[in-house]
Amino acid sequence: MKNTFLKNLRTLTSPVSLTALTGLLAALALTGCDYKDLCYDHDHGSEKNLSLRLELKLDLEVQLDVSEEAHTLILPPDYMKVCFYDAPGSVLNKTEFVRGTGGDLHIQPGIYDMVAFSFGTKWTQVRGEGSVASLEAFTSDITQTKLQQLMGFTRSGEYEAPGPIIYTPDHLLVAHREVEIPPYSTERQSITVAATATTIVETYGFEVTNITGAEYIESAEAFVTNQARSSFFGRGEVNSEPATLYFPFGLDKTTGTLRTTFNTFGKLPGESHSYLHILIRDSDGNEFRISEDITEQFDDPDHVIIIDAPIDIPQPQGSSGGIAPSVQPWEDENHDVPIG
Repeated sequence: MKNTFLKNLRTLTSPVSLTALTGLLAALALTGCDYKDLCYDHDHGSEKNLSLRLELKLDLEVQLDVSEEAHTLILPPDYMKVCFYDAPGSVLNKTEFVRGTGGDLHIQPGIYDMVAFSFGTKWTQVRGEGSVASLEAFTSDITQTKLQQLMGFTRSGEYEAPGPIIYTPDHLLVAHREVEIPPYSTERQSITVAATATTIVETYGFEVTNITGAEYIESAEAFVTNQARSSFFGRGEVNSEPATLYFPFGLDKTTGTLRTTFNTFGKLPGESHSYLHILIRDSDGNEFRISEDITEQFDDPDHVIIIDAPIDIPQPQGSSGGIAPSVQPWEDENHDVPIG
């Protein structure tokens, strides 16, 4: 283009220079539209024609006991990932990122299945973004050490803990709706779309109340069996494959109870039973194992699981690690020492 321009510029001193200049300007005008937004009757790939406004549901109620209601606050995400799928094929067309409450973005005219979800959670991961049906939220498997701890509960042969042992998921906020982007017109235009993002994760309160010797507890861990392995949140279904959740929890010294909240993608669909296994260690390193069938408690509308079976933690006999050092009183001892 530069060489053509210089060649034609040298013709300006000739009698036909006006004709050449006119042709040169016409050529420049035709190529200039490739680099500048000079017209609005078709897409140039830079206009923001969609304003997405997201409302985030960030508060959950979990009733931990008869007299107290606890509100679990979900932290607002810094960013949301927005996927646009071609309807009805639901194949990924475009991906955008917006702030946690929304933002302006560009999308070609058409009808889309839009899925927005929080981006950058600690434990919950997302895969299968190629289609709405394959969108899946999941968490990683725990270490082999934890697997061996769980096996200590199931060696009796009464039942097994099916599936992998996974970490409890973080809350994943998801907004899902159909979006129609109208054809371009000769005027600048932007449409506003509102959507509500709610968590796909269920939160439960959990208490162990009837403990004798709670002051001797050093640590406590829990395993919850027959939970959904993951969530196919694009189609609104949980995975039918089983998993066991793992989470540690601590002692509430004001009440002498073990108390926490935990998250799950949901109880495994079907008639399977869910067991709660609790592993408690005292300051001597002694282990105490408790198992309870909590299947019915998952149907509690307050989302509370309470273990009130008696648990007795005897006073440890020594210091941490099971070693009990002691010092005996001084005693005089006489010994003959041979010389020479």
